[in-house]
Amino acid sequence: MIYLNGDRTSWQEAKLSPEMLLGRNFVYTIINTYAHQPMHVALRLHYALNSYQALYGVRPTITAEEIENQVRELLYYGIYPEHGNTLTLYLIPDSEGECEVLLTHLASTPYDGYSLLSLRPKAAIANYEIPFEKHQTAVSLTAARFADSFAQRNGSGIALRANRAGSLISSGDNPLYALRGDVLLTTAIEKGARPSAERDLMKRACEMAGVQIVEGELRTDEMGDYEEIIAFTPCGIQMVGSAGDMLLHSITAHRLEPHLKALTREGILR
Repeated sequence: MIYLNGDRTSWQEAKLSPEMLLGRNFVYTIINTYAHQPMHVALRLHYALNSYQALYGVRPTITAEEIENQVRELLYYGIYPEHGNTLTLYLIPDSEGECEVLLTHLASTPYDGYSLLSLRPKAAIANYEIPFEKHQTAVSLTAARFADSFAQRNGSGIALRANRAGSLISSGDNPLYALRGDVLLTTAIEKGARPSAERDLMKRACEMAGVQIVEGELRTDEMGDYEEIIAFTPCGIQMVGSAGDMLLHSITAHRLEPHLKALTREGILR
């Protein structure tokens, strides 16, 4: 079951062409839910609509309330488990310059709302650039998946993206943070990071926990100075267990964990 342009339908009935999903550079965002209730949809839609307008010159006329209702109905009529669902919202340009809006179920997870993810994978650094890197697009998603797949084929669990300037930017399409001493560092937007809902949510979680984020630059040549590396994903905080031969702690992650339930409640209440 999917929603296409506001109508509930199925993949078979919609008759979507492969070109629509594979041949167009869509903008996307991932929506997490708690008990079938979508979280922070207005925030996610804000960034998605901004990106679509920046890339295609028009702003789709969809509202957070419309998407929230579609999420609830898709999960209900699709008979998905009550907890732990993520959905992907795609804004897809058509051949006439209009925007097609597609909402699909992505995955069911063992997590309720925002959580501290249990796995602590080994990370490999992948150096690559992305066109229009300030936006979550089909290009950034494909590149992130390819980098993770490459890392896994070579014995790691995830890839950390670094650019040609030697700055650590993200884990997939998710913002990255590193602990050095008692300071939590992240690469600034002007150094290549992307403004995003995940970045805002991490900032909010740190405010709740009294953790100060310092924006600057995470350097690949300073990896040995970092005691901890974490990312904020649509489902919550992803810890990195190791990078190369360096074992990493989870100090900040566990400090933030008690506040993720409050972040979940805020997401439902908007």
